[in-house]
Order: sequence, then C-alpha cells, then structure tokens
Amino acid sequence: MRIEEAFKEYRESMLRAMLSFSGDEEAAEDGVSHAFTQALVHRSMLEAMPEPAMKAWLYAAARNAIVDIKRKETRFSHFTGFTKFNETGDEEIADPRQEDFTVKLVAQQFVEQLLETLDDSLRIPIELKYYETMNATEIGEAMNLPAATVRTRLRTAMLRLREEQNS
Repeated sequence: MRIEEAFKEYRESMLRAMLSFSGDEEAAEDGVSHAFTQALVHRSMLEAMPEPAMKAWLYAAARNAIVDIKRKETRFSHFTGFTKFNETGDEEIADPRQEDFTVKLVAQQFVEQLLETLDDSLRIPIELKYYETMNATEIGEAMNLPAATVRTRLRTAMLRLREEQNS
C-alpha cells in the first residue's frame, strides 16, 4: 500500500483513536501529522510492509508522537512548579487532568515496553485488537491468517506479557 493511500484510508480512524488516547484534539492532530511525515521519510520501508504492519507502524508512530508532545508539556509544567498564573499574575490551581495524564502516560510507556518484548507475529495482533478494536476474524483477514490462529496468538501474547510483567 502506498503512503498516500494509507493517508486517505487511515487518517480519520487514526485521529479518533489518538483523540481517545490523548483526550487532546490538537495533540491528536499533531500526532497523526507526525506519523505521516515520518512515513514519508521511511517510505520505501513502509511500502514494502504488509498492510497490517504498515497500519500498526503508523498508529505506533502517532501514539509515540503524542507521548513526546505530552512529555514536553509535562516537563514545562514541572519547570514552572505546576503553578499557573492568569493574566493579572495571580496564581491559579493547576489542572488536575495533568496529573491524570501523567499516570496514564507512565502506564502507556510500560505497556509499550512490554509490547516491544514480543515479536511481530504476536505484537501486531495485540495492537490491532486493542488499539484498532478489531476482532479475531478481522485481524485474520488483515493478516491472511485463520481466526483460530489469531486467537491462539492473542492468548500466547497475553501470557507472555503477563510473564514479562511479573518478572
């Protein structure tokens, strides 16, 4: 699949997924834009991939871009001591959603590190199931595998992730 075709096909669903992930429309837009910019840089590699792998790569690139954006925002808020000031210079209460996002960010980073321990044959079905909300039949069609094989790979991947988490 060409990058241009992927842009037309995945952009809207990526925006929805990244908005759900970040809760921030601007960050979602930036993340998706960054993913497709990186896709153009890595065009030859991506266009040689099977479509499900390209799709997973694009979603991961967008997600990572959002994490980087939020990490920079968090660093800046740490720099200012989580204190915000209004236009008159009076101190305002920090946004409690920032703390919630930090907890989610740490959890997301942990999950991403766990996913990196899996090989592609196990990681891609997990990403398609939980980030794309595809069922085993849809994943099987995308990866040209029987649904039963997909279910086995999902079960195996989850067991390995649990083992890795507990080690």
